[in-house]
Amino acid sequence: MTRTGPLWQRRSMDEPERAWEFAAAPARTAPGVVSMTGYRALAVPESVHLGLPSASVTFIVGLDEGVRAAPDAASLPAARPAPLLLGGLHLHASHVHQRTGHAGIQLALHPLAVRSLFGVPCAELGVDDYDGLPLAGPAGRALYERLDPATPWEDAFALVAAHLRDRYRPHGPRPELAGAWHLLAASGGRARIGDVADRVGLTPRHLGTLFHREVGRSPKTVAALMRFDHARRRITRSLHRTGRTDLAGAAAAAGYTDQAHLSRAFTRFTGLPPAAWAAREFRNVQDDTPSRPPAWEP
Repeated sequence: MTRTGPLWQRRSMDEPERAWEFAAAPARTAPGVVSMTGYRALAVPESVHLGLPSASVTFIVGLDEGVRAAPDAASLPAARPAPLLLGGLHLHASHVHQRTGHAGIQLALHPLAVRSLFGVPCAELGVDDYDGLPLAGPAGRALYERLDPATPWEDAFALVAAHLRDRYRPHGPRPELAGAWHLLAASGGRARIGDVADRVGLTPRHLGTLFHREVGRSPKTVAALMRFDHARRRITRSLHRTGRTDLAGAAAAAGYTDQAHLSRAFTRFTGLPPAAWAAREFRNVQDDTPSRPPAWEP
């Protein structure tokens, strides 16, 4: 890796010529932002990338014509480029068209911040239709039109962060929901749901109702996404540092009973076992993301 100012950029590890350029914005750039990463495809054959489920909401601002994405491979040819992509907590890999010159800024947003940023709860975000313009409105369109592939990363990050700060209207979740999310995140999704409910003074059923209303998923499903997230990041780090997946280590670290348990979860969320996913997606992934999902912070 090479350091350039406040940003990190990485050369492709599987080709002499750089396939991708990545740049990460500094932490805490705007309310509700877990991470912000710029990407630019420098030498990438036309292909399909798998957008994996996670415990964060995906928001992408295109720096070109936009992002072509669909919930499955069969729907991708008919998908139109979306200048802004916004997707809820989906449970199956999305399919994203890639090509040389493809560029954008991808953000992970905290699900409990979606209402403050877009005026609706995460539960109302699409998991099959990813067009973010209807919710982003004229200000979102103006942001897209101000950015292009030649915009320096620092300037692009500043524009996106300013846009999110301008549209942020504090609407915090109920304390019980925020507390439950914090407990799940702190455990990496390993905490028992009954114990979490007890800690925040609710019945498991009531806690489940709050989760469904705000994020569109049950606490158990959110916990499963957190464990998967943790395992996927662990596998990615191992790939970049050692060239091996270390599935046994990832399974243990993420709270799976064994490697077979991890493989079943991976196949559920990606459609592929871990080794097959790693072979397909290695050059598309980075190892600079946090190993634990964030707790709620306004």
